[in-house]
Amino acid sequence: MHKLSQKNRRVLITRPQAKSEQLQALLLSHQLYCLSYPLVQFSSKTFPQAQYFVSQADIIIGVSENAVIYADQQIDDWPVLAQYFAVGKATQQQFSQLGLSADSPEQATSEGLLALTNLANVQNKRVVILRGEGGREYLAQELTRRGAHVEYIETYCRELMPMNNSYQVLQWQQEQINTIVVTSGEILQYLWDNIGEINQCWLKQLSLIVPSQRIVTLAENLGFQVIELSNGADNESILKILLNEC
Repeated sequence: MHKLSQKNRRVLITRPQAKSEQLQALLLSHQLYCLSYPLVQFSSKTFPQAQYFVSQADIIIGVSENAVIYADQQIDDWPVLAQYFAVGKATQQQFSQLGLSADSPEQATSEGLLALTNLANVQNKRVVILRGEGGREYLAQELTRRGAHVEYIETYCRELMPMNNSYQVLQWQQEQINTIVVTSGEILQYLWDNIGEINQCWLKQLSLIVPSQRIVTLAENLGFQVIELSNGADNESILKILLNEC
């Protein structure tokens, strides 16, 4: 199967509601047909030591935009002498809105972040990673291997939304959905597990847009035939793929 042309795209957006609505508005402004069906929602998680941890940090890393948003609700004073890093442009922009300058890699992944020169020598540095509950351990493990002292501040929880798979899939098929935007491996696996075996054959024939090689690998293992890799999970990067600008 080949990449679809812009005019033939009919897109299903599965990312969390606020981002889903923003992306939907962006796509509609470019005459791209789309439906929004968020499969995950977020809620804040209190971390009593958040202010203390960041005040002691040499390096502060935001792994997602939401991690920074929810952290800011609990932190009154961000340290001005700390180095800030962001996994992705949207997270970098969120730091910027707080008046903080953060380095961000072109490849919006933990692997891309770890390739930055400024994270090569972290021996004895105190590193705080802002993230949601759970998630990958690779970033912390690698920084620890390099000699850093790493702490997490988990600032939010994820809740996967219930699916009425028979009704929803019928609606998506009637709307002739042929492209799906999935921004996390967790969402992709949840969709696959809950859509029902009879609908998995239909699902894996869709054009799948994902923001990282890790999700590409998962999609390949599930049997997806057309997988398009965006340059990040931010809406502008996803739009470029849909407009065939990448």
